[in-house]
Amino acid sequence: MDTPKPIPRADSDESSSSGRPPCRPPAGRDAGRYRASLKPLVAMRLAVTGAMMGLANLVPGVSGGTMVLVMGFYDEFVSSIADATRLRFTKRNGIFLAILFGVAALSFVSCAGLMHRLVAHEKAAMYSLFVGLTLGGAPLMYRMTKPLNAKSMALVLVGFLIMIGIAATKSDTPTATDRSPETGEIHIEAAYGLDLLAGVLSVSAMMLPGISGAYMLLVIGRYEAILAAIAAARRWAFSGGSEGDLAWLGIVIPVAIGVIVGVVALSNLLKWLLRRHQKPTLGFLMGVLLGSVVGIWPFRGETTGSAYLAGGVLAAIGFAVTFGLSRRTVSGTA
Repeated sequence: MDTPKPIPRADSDESSSSGRPPCRPPAGRDAGRYRASLKPLVAMRLAVTGAMMGLANLVPGVSGGTMVLVMGFYDEFVSSIADATRLRFTKRNGIFLAILFGVAALSFVSCAGLMHRLVAHEKAAMYSLFVGLTLGGAPLMYRMTKPLNAKSMALVLVGFLIMIGIAATKSDTPTATDRSPETGEIHIEAAYGLDLLAGVLSVSAMMLPGISGAYMLLVIGRYEAILAAIAAARRWAFSGGSEGDLAWLGIVIPVAIGVIVGVVALSNLLKWLLRRHQKPTLGFLMGVLLGSVVGIWPFRGETTGSAYLAGGVLAAIGFAVTFGLSRRTVSGTA
């Protein structure tokens, strides 16, 4: 049985005469032989990845995990989170997660209003840009996965078909939610099992490329209820407990438990799969990556020629950005 080969690492200086990507270092005892911190240019690319991740999470149907994948940081992303859940903290993991999530949070908060307006008024243009950003990582994924064997090719198809199936169930109409006929406000009613599942699904969507957390919450019918619970919690906190009651705890606590369970279980599962079954796992992720484009396809219904042209230009720009940055990621020149 062939021994799995390590996955390319973003700042490795190793290269081979065959032009294959440099390798990610093993975890555990051998990890100390490798650089403990990020080189400046790698840290800058990671910051760009965090910004893209934050922006992607603002666009319905787009996954922040996809941006991490196409930029070549996915393996270290999964490993760092898995190690953190086991309280195995290192200087590198701390810096990596701080930069990625810090910049993602900053871009999410600072650009929320702008992205909402752009998606509302220039939906085709924005989705075209994210189609290009997504596909720009496909060459990197292929390079990491080749040579494709029969199992990897089958899992590429499986991943692609799963995303087609998710896209086929997608609807632009929000799931109906119980509202007050007088005020229009959403009734906050706990559904413990569904809310626990919602927490698992939302964090899984963050870690799995191609899957939108907001969309998965719409599928199980808890999107509006969870947003209403968060809004109620914010009002209660800012008013010092004088506004509203604590009904929101019946939703927020199960969701939080689901998030913790999802982070621990999924990060460690993905880390194990990438170590033990690297090529098939990468093949599946490549299928998910390619299939996710179907769910965010920008041209639906009647579309003018100028819209196609503008969308094509933005898609090309997005492709060039992630393709160029991902090439530097595997070149070892950082």
